[in-house]
Amino acid sequence: MPTSKAAITAGSRQLPRTRRRLERTRSALERAQATERELAEQVAYLDAVAADAHTRGLVADDPQAAREARDARSDLDRHTALLDDTRREINRLLAEQDALLERLLELTRPPGRRNPP
Repeated sequence: MPTSKAAITAGSRQLPRTRRRLERTRSALERAQATERELAEQVAYLDAVAADAHTRGLVADDPQAAREARDARSDLDRHTALLDDTRREINRLLAEQDALLERLLELTRPPGRRNPP
C-alpha cells in the first residue's frame, strides 16, 4: 500500500516529539530510581530503629518508651508507604518508556513497512 506524503510528513513531525518525551521519561525514571534507593536505605534503618524501640518499650514497661516505639513505627510506616508509591511510579514510567520505544520503532521503520497506529 503506497504511503502518502502527508503520512510521511506527520511521522517525521512526531519523531522529535516522541524522542523528547522518551528523554523526559528516562530522566524521570532515573530520578525515581535514585529516590527508591534512598528510601530503601531509610526504610532499612527505620526498621532497625523501630525494632529497637519496640524492644525497649517491652523491657522498660514505661509509657515514654511505648510512645517512642509507636513514633518509630509510624515513621517506618510512612517511609514504607513512600517507598511503595515510588515503586509504583517506577513501574508506570517503565511502561510509558516501553510504549514510547515501541512508537519510536514504528516511526523509524521505512514508510512502506509501518503498521497503522
